[in-house]
Amino acid sequence: MKDRETPLKLVRRWAKAQPKVYEMLDTLRAAKDNGEIIWPDYCDLPISAVFTYLALACFRTQEEAALEAAELTACYTWRKNKVIFSIDPELVLALTEQAYELEDTDVLPTELLMHLPYPCIYVKAPGIIEMTDGFFAWIEFDTENERPELRIQWVIEGYAGSVPGVLHLVPGGTLGECIADTAEEIKKHHEVEGDDIPDSADDVRCMLTAVQIILYLSAENADIVERPREARNQERPKKKAIEDKASEVAALNVGYRIGAALRKSRIRYEHDERQSGGGSKKASHIRRGHWHHYWAGPKTGERRLILKWTAPTVINPEEGAPAEIVVIRPVKPS
Repeated sequence: MKDRETPLKLVRRWAKAQPKVYEMLDTLRAAKDNGEIIWPDYCDLPISAVFTYLALACFRTQEEAALEAAELTACYTWRKNKVIFSIDPELVLALTEQAYELEDTDVLPTELLMHLPYPCIYVKAPGIIEMTDGFFAWIEFDTENERPELRIQWVIEGYAGSVPGVLHLVPGGTLGECIADTAEEIKKHHEVEGDDIPDSADDVRCMLTAVQIILYLSAENADIVERPREARNQERPKKKAIEDKASEVAALNVGYRIGAALRKSRIRYEHDERQSGGGSKKASHIRRGHWHHYWAGPKTGERRLILKWTAPTVINPEEGAPAEIVVIRPVKPS
């Protein structure tokens, strides 16, 4: 992956503006390892710690530190692993459609969002929000309320900046409860501020689309393939020092096989609809994708929560059209 296709520009901008910024944040992170400060292991470094650093060490005002802390936290945490999930546009479209109907998402356990593949990931999915390239995602510990949050940091095209988003996570609850709790908190905040709550339907949809994508990355049957490296970069650098170079980035293609199948099925469906003129005995339609989850393992031992995604299906297809989307996956030799 080329440098300009990664958020490294944003990462390096912070290092240029605040020399040794990442080393200083490493020191804050080490305080947890040494037992000087305590926060849950699911969070690499709380935004509140970064806020304090910006306000005290970088002479930011409270307002400036509040606006900048989440972005710096995302850059700091992501640069340690530098993993990018590049999502096929057709899969993004299918998951976006699921964000409108949450019946099967609302009942999913919060636990499914608590274990991201890495402490912070970057999802490359242009167009979810206009003029954005994608988003950072990580699990935050809200030190004020002592609870977990799913943090989304939407990155502007060209990596010129970012915009935060948040979903409060209810431990032991469901995603429906998380969504309701977040909405209630937003309402309380605006009541305190004395402002009218803005029409944020698009913002909510975008956040829920991000949640759908993150769930897909955690699914047992997710279509994820590591992108081949260029010949000169076949092996990852073994240096311990982080250099913030493109050669350190691991790029994974997400949904490129299922995306091709979705495109083929959609084109065939649209063609059949035009040919039939809508006069069939029972109009064919596409049922949106949906989730299935269950627990696996012995009842008396350690159990694992399994999530699987069922792709969109054509209901009452025209004669000769495929009823379901089938994906052939290559099997690696043992």
